[in-house]
Amino acid sequence: MNAKPQKSSTDSISSADAFWLEDLYPDAKGLLTHEHIPLSNIKDDCIVALDANALLFPLEFSSESVSAVEKVYTQLARKKRLIVPAQAVREFYKHRSQKISEIVEALGGVIKKARRQIFEQPIPILESNKDYQEARNLGKEIINKGKRLEEKLTLISQQLKDGIGSDPVSVLYRKVLGNSVCNLKETEKLSRENIIKEVERRARLDIAPGFKDKSKEDGGIGDYIIWATILQEAEATKKHCIFVTEEEKADWWIKKNGTFQPRPELIDEYRRASDGKSLHLLPLSGLLSQFDAEQTVVKQVQDLEKEQKELVIKVEKTIPSQTKENKFIEEEIKLLSNDLKSISDKIESINSNRNNIIRKHLFGDISDKECKKELIYCEEIVNKLINDYDIIKSELDYLKYN
Repeated sequence: MNAKPQKSSTDSISSADAFWLEDLYPDAKGLLTHEHIPLSNIKDDCIVALDANALLFPLEFSSESVSAVEKVYTQLARKKRLIVPAQAVREFYKHRSQKISEIVEALGGVIKKARRQIFEQPIPILESNKDYQEARNLGKEIINKGKRLEEKLTLISQQLKDGIGSDPVSVLYRKVLGNSVCNLKETEKLSRENIIKEVERRARLDIAPGFKDKSKEDGGIGDYIIWATILQEAEATKKHCIFVTEEEKADWWIKKNGTFQPRPELIDEYRRASDGKSLHLLPLSGLLSQFDAEQTVVKQVQDLEKEQKELVIKVEKTIPSQTKENKFIEEEIKLLSNDLKSISDKIESINSNRNNIIRKHLFGDISDKECKKELIYCEEIVNKLINDYDIIKSELDYLKYN
């Protein structure tokens, strides 16, 4: 019973954490007697909860795929089976503009290509060549079509920029999801203060969800609030649940060559809240497949999920090397900053010495010739130091801002 917490740490276990496993799984008998019901047996009567990333993801879909999402969500909403945690809506709203700006940026790239000249400079020696003349005429046609293309794409970009919430996905959500939004009801257990304490405890002991988001600005509270909302609805409905999420981190899943199973503490916490019901985690492609969307749509969404997964893996692989590189850069910045200070001190010392030379000359302690010689020498040294300073300053600015 007094096992070590999941999180390896040199810190001693506090009295509050000593019985973490008993607190995590209070109903040991239920762990053995609970039967996890297969997805195919629950999909027609379960509640379906949407994560924030599942709300954002359709902004990358084709019109056909967005229509398929609308069909499924409408069906679930009419039967009051759709759960949209308020926190998921807030996160969607927070990040939507960034997603739209990425679309506008992609359109900008196409517009830039449409502006390209086919023949930037005429080739005089070929002006009498018939094929060349035809090619030039075709080039003019392409340029004219490019201008029309630019006009249309610029108009679309401006509409997306000015028409906040006018994109097809936001229009769909406005039409379908409004009555499915669920706010987390504040209780003594779910007061803001206690939520923060619970998130900190879970982070400390690596208990799902959200412990992988400790570095986020909210410390992982967002994931926990969404999860607490799902548990709230589990208590109210006593139904099985499909949680639709594009999340793949280890604070939601047991990982083995990708996602393997939902974390056992999530399955058991849902079981206890719902009086013995089952929890399934699915990506959006999985939900569309379960609700008989066209295979072409499912395939398109699966391909996008695969691209997203590969990007995450690529980023995760670069983190260790980036960490090493960042440490190296920090050390270089420190060294270069010290060099700049040293040069500044030397220039100040030489300027002070130059003033002494001038003072000696005024009092007749040194001749004109000696004074001139000393001042020229000082000037040469200062110029060299200033040159060194400029070079080091450029290196320092590059490291800081690139």
